[in-house]
This record gives sequence, C-alpha cells and structure tokens, in this order.
Amino acid sequence: MKQKLPQYRQFLIDRLGILRTRQKFSARELSLRLGHSVNYINRFEGGYISIPAEVLLEAIEICESNPVEFFYPNIEKYQEHKELLAKYDKLPPEVKKNINDLIDSVNKKN
Repeated sequence: MKQKLPQYRQFLIDRLGILRTRQKFSARELSLRLGHSVNYINRFEGGYISIPAEVLLEAIEICESNPVEFFYPNIEKYQEHKELLAKYDKLPPEVKKNINDLIDSVNKKN
C-alpha cells in the first residue's frame, strides 16, 4: 500500500496535474518534453519520486504557466484575479477608495 504523502508534495503533484491537464498533455508527453523517460511524470504524480526544482520550473513553463500561477492559492481563479487587479491598478486613487469602501460596506452586511 502506498504511503500518504506530505501535504507539500501532494500540493506540487496536484498543481502540476492541473497545468498538464489544462494543456492536454499526457504524463508521457510532458516527460518526453522534459527530456526524461516516458514514465517520469507518472512516477512523480504517483508520489514515487521527487523532482528537482529546476525540472518542476521547466515543466511549469512547458505547460505555459509561471511560478506565480502555480503557487497561487486559487489557481482556477488566477487569470480572472490577475485581469481584475490590472484594471484596478489603472484606476485613479479616489476611484480605488470608493471601490474599497463599497467592498467593505458589502462585507459588513454579510
């Protein structure tokens, strides 16, 4: 029976799986793109091996992502939040204050 993995390892496995699936890469295909044996990513995702940080970063890049998205608390909302923040950053200070006040007001009611 397979041993339960530490939370941080499971996090890395899950996140890489999300990115890999989003790009429609099989574990085999990602392994080959990384220049490793065909079962390399399967072994990682199965919890049987660890991979070096450099390989993980390369896999993230191959999956057309970046470390910020990879470690973002809610990866499914990363792009939406990134776009919203970019819009917010362009607003004048008085508009930002009004938006913050509105959000605070709504949160107090809930």
